[in-house]
Amino acid sequence: MKAAGRLQDRRATLSAATCTALALVAAAITILASARTIPAVLHGTLFDPDSYMRLVRIRQGFAAGHLVNIVLGDDSGHPLVVEWSRLFDAVIVALAAPLAPFIGWTRALFAAGVATGPLSAGLLAVGLAFAASPLTGGRWIWAPAIIAPLLPGIRSFNVVGIVHYHIAQVALTAIAIGCTLRAGAGDRRMAWAAGMWGGLAIWMMPETMPFVVLGFGALGYLWLFRRLGFILVRIGAGFAATLWFALWIDPPHGGMLTPEIDRLSIVYAMLGLAIATSCAGLAWLDRYAPETRRASLGLIGATCVFAVWLAAYPEVALGPYGLIPAKAMHIFFGSINEDQPTDTLALAASRLGPALLGLGYILHRFWRCRHLPAFAGIWLIAAVGLTLAAGLTARMMIFQQYPAAFAAGLAPVALHDISARFASTPRRAATLRLGLVWLPVVLAYVPALALAAGRSATPGNQERCSLRAASALLAPATGRIVLTDPSLVPELLYRTRVIGVGSLYHHGLRAFMRDWKAWRTPAGVAEPAAVRSTGAAFVLFCRADGAHSALGHGAAADALWPLLTSGQTPSWLQPLGHAGGYRLYRIRISAR
Repeated sequence: MKAAGRLQDRRATLSAATCTALALVAAAITILASARTIPAVLHGTLFDPDSYMRLVRIRQGFAAGHLVNIVLGDDSGHPLVVEWSRLFDAVIVALAAPLAPFIGWTRALFAAGVATGPLSAGLLAVGLAFAASPLTGGRWIWAPAIIAPLLPGIRSFNVVGIVHYHIAQVALTAIAIGCTLRAGAGDRRMAWAAGMWGGLAIWMMPETMPFVVLGFGALGYLWLFRRLGFILVRIGAGFAATLWFALWIDPPHGGMLTPEIDRLSIVYAMLGLAIATSCAGLAWLDRYAPETRRASLGLIGATCVFAVWLAAYPEVALGPYGLIPAKAMHIFFGSINEDQPTDTLALAASRLGPALLGLGYILHRFWRCRHLPAFAGIWLIAAVGLTLAAGLTARMMIFQQYPAAFAAGLAPVALHDISARFASTPRRAATLRLGLVWLPVVLAYVPALALAAGRSATPGNQERCSLRAASALLAPATGRIVLTDPSLVPELLYRTRVIGVGSLYHHGLRAFMRDWKAWRTPAGVAEPAAVRSTGAAFVLFCRADGAHSALGHGAAADALWPLLTSGQTPSWLQPLGHAGGYRLYRIRISAR
């Protein structure tokens, strides 16, 4: 019973050699798992529109003399605000700097961006091992380095050729939780570290906030049973200081006081202040409140402070649904792959299956220590966090890395538990450990493999879309506005000097809606008003993507997108050529 809840090792430090080995193993598995994509990457291809847009934003920042929050060349020529944290941009620039004198900044940034995939996998392996080691006495911490890179929830964002912070932000969250566990055991230095790493995680991306705050909340729950105010006040101070410093050097485009919920802003700096205030209050109660009233006063005070913060920024409770008007939400999110729900058996098994295994184990640990409320509550809070992660993933796959990381992080704890419980039957213990390591991976892939086996093979001569091969085709459109698929615009900006109509970033919602309406309006015999309103002089289209795009779903048969998909060309479009599967059309001036 004692082992069911308590930390096995209060510090459970990881040596530099251990961290390096874990990172190298995870990075190597990530590279091997990306074997099919690496040849294309070596030829200059990335696999996500956001990857191109990030490199475009960094390159334009170089031209401006500093990292920027806006991108030029989108929104029919108007500046587009892309409110990503500049922390990840700074990491890419730092990685590229040693290479730039030899291969130039463009190639150096590309190489550094691609390298962030394996590097993020390594950081995640270290972060999960660091978080798990206090519960295992430092044993079995190799498991996340092997399991995590193979789980689809991690791989989807970590294929070599994707340049984004989805995995790095989970790694920072795991490190923050690992520091919080050690702080709960009385380590004051780790209390400062927990606050700072939690602040870095939110700076990287605010979607980490619920999990960071739950970690701090678990320590607040433990405060009900032990006087931990001296620890909590350090966590709160480190957290608030990190967030306010980050806001000072990386404010939103509108300034430090501009509220944004999808990037670091005053919203989260005030959260840091609220948590620091709550922690200071709990520390004060530890010193001056009567024992009989300490817990109730602490609960009331912390709840009131958090309620005031949430009342000041209620849009936080809406999450992604607070970003854009409800009327456009279905159209906008419906065009983004990572914002789709896990609505098939294969997706549910691969994205939610490992999480359900992890949730079952957490509830098992909760039940085993149910007579120890201090530790049972911690396991229950962990169950809330994993349930939240799984629920968010079920609604939007952009959160899929969180339940996968939960499952991988729990693996060392479960392996240690099996070894302890079945120490007298080593063969049974070995069998259970082997099954535990591979069950999440098998569960994640078998349904998808079965589904793929039942599909007919794709014809080898099927037309494909390659903008890299079509870049020269766009020479006549240099400096002009081109109407195309919004998801293609980031790569267009990266490879050419044309101007896009709209892309899939919520600050450019009006531009996206102009693009969407232009494609779905009846083509007619003259240029439609919806097309004219975009200012486009050219149209770029690939038939191979036509039938699969949300732009054509539900559109009338005579709308521009379905018409071009069927191979028909309106009279107001003049074909100029084709390459890489794409066809470029000029809008006839006489049609205006």
